[in-house]
Amino acid sequence: MQPSRRYGALCAVCLGSFIATLDISIVNVALPTMQTALRTDIVGLQWVVNAYAICLSGFMLSAGPIADRYGQKRAWLSGVILFTLGSAVCGWAPSLPVLLVGRAIQGTAGAFLICGAMPILTSAFPNPKERSHVIGAWSASNALALILGPLCGGLLLHHFGWQSIFLINLPLGILVVVLGMYGIKERKYPEHAARDPLGQVLSVVALGALAFGMIEAGENIKMGGIALMVAAISFVLFAVVESRVERPLLPIALLQERAFLVANFASFILGFSYYSSLFFFSIFLQQIQHWSPVEAGWRMMPQFVMTLCVSLLFGRLNKLIPLRRLTAVGYGFAGLALLLMATATAQSKRSFQD
Repeated sequence: MQPSRRYGALCAVCLGSFIATLDISIVNVALPTMQTALRTDIVGLQWVVNAYAICLSGFMLSAGPIADRYGQKRAWLSGVILFTLGSAVCGWAPSLPVLLVGRAIQGTAGAFLICGAMPILTSAFPNPKERSHVIGAWSASNALALILGPLCGGLLLHHFGWQSIFLINLPLGILVVVLGMYGIKERKYPEHAARDPLGQVLSVVALGALAFGMIEAGENIKMGGIALMVAAISFVLFAVVESRVERPLLPIALLQERAFLVANFASFILGFSYYSSLFFFSIFLQQIQHWSPVEAGWRMMPQFVMTLCVSLLFGRLNKLIPLRRLTAVGYGFAGLALLLMATATAQSKRSFQD
């Protein structure tokens, strides 16, 4: 594979991951403005975030086998095109329901962008030394998107309105497709792809119902309870199916690995607390502290900057400190930060966020 094509693939994947990650952080700054423009309440705002999250989590397990069966390039570029289409729907949405449809499309596409990135990069850069630098560049692009999201969101809101935070993805998406068409080589691994259509359906239902149930339980305990029951039943059926098929979507042996379960549970706890704090922190800054969107964006940036700095230093820190202790320290700092944020009130000094 020619070097120019390989680096074209790297640029495509990094930029594709950038816009998918940017969409997570940029939306939070725009929530108060969208609430006023769309005449919705806090529940409606939650669904702007959650429509994306439910579809993203629902299709995570299915994205990999689909790429193996139909081709990594085809699946990933289809995800980029779908994400760009979803951004267009969001940008031109005249009402909240249409916006939620666009966010659902973005979430579905996001699963293919996120899950397909690493296989494309490892195939394009088989040399281990070269690959480590490539993966570092990909990780940096994700961190950069988190850093720039709040600030870019504030600036776009100030000059162009809330629709612009979605429409900015259109030219970027077109550029990603062009780069991907040139740089990514098509690879298929149908012999490795899961032959488990029932498992795929059950995984989407189980993960989607779990996310929906946890979200809805706060407002409608009955509906949330029904969704969680559906999720529980679907997970049981999924486990039964996976234990019987020859090429399962998720090898059941993984669920017996203690390290695998602990790592995933820890990631769940961090994501559950961290991303919910972004949602409420943006509203707190703008509606309680009365900062402008641009000012709120500046005040949300430090946490993302620190995420990038620690990510860059993680390799060196891991050589000095055992991974288990390093992880415990990280979770301790996260808990302390959330505790400090919980003490903020309308009377808190504005410098609290700085």
